[in-house]
Amino acid sequence: MISHNPGHTICEVRDCLLPAATMSTITTFRSVWDWSTYTILALSVAICFIPAIIEPDIISVIIGVALSLPIIFTFITTYYQIKGDTLIVRCALISGKYPISKIASIAPTSSILSAPAPSMTQRIAITFTDRKVLKSAMPLVISPTDRQDFINMLTSINPDIEIKNL
Repeated sequence: MISHNPGHTICEVRDCLLPAATMSTITTFRSVWDWSTYTILALSVAICFIPAIIEPDIISVIIGVALSLPIIFTFITTYYQIKGDTLIVRCALISGKYPISKIASIAPTSSILSAPAPSMTQRIAITFTDRKVLKSAMPLVISPTDRQDFINMLTSINPDIEIKNL
């Protein structure tokens, strides 16, 4: 793994079964963490520990920890990868692959809907030319670090992407 920038890394992956000339580059962008991320995370974890505050005993603490761990895991495992002409979105144990060639537009959004985007203030909405990609008319909402680098990489793969209000 070659560290390229604090917000994302570039990895070179070689498949031993293919000729040495075959190489695929994967660029990983972490999700943005800002004040909204920390606030949501702190409130979620605090709510998990309410029983331990009301009735302080070991069982309440264990329940608080057990409820908090999946929330924390979801936040820290959210990232986005560009591999060839595919955008990969990873959030906890869920992974989605989207063809970059089908991206119609990218625009900032302040949507509060649940999405693989921990930040509430630095989100972008990606719409696709084909509704079958997401199986919905709703856009894909994400919050990558180095947003401009992320968008530049997508538009270098698909120059037809419309960039709105960024």
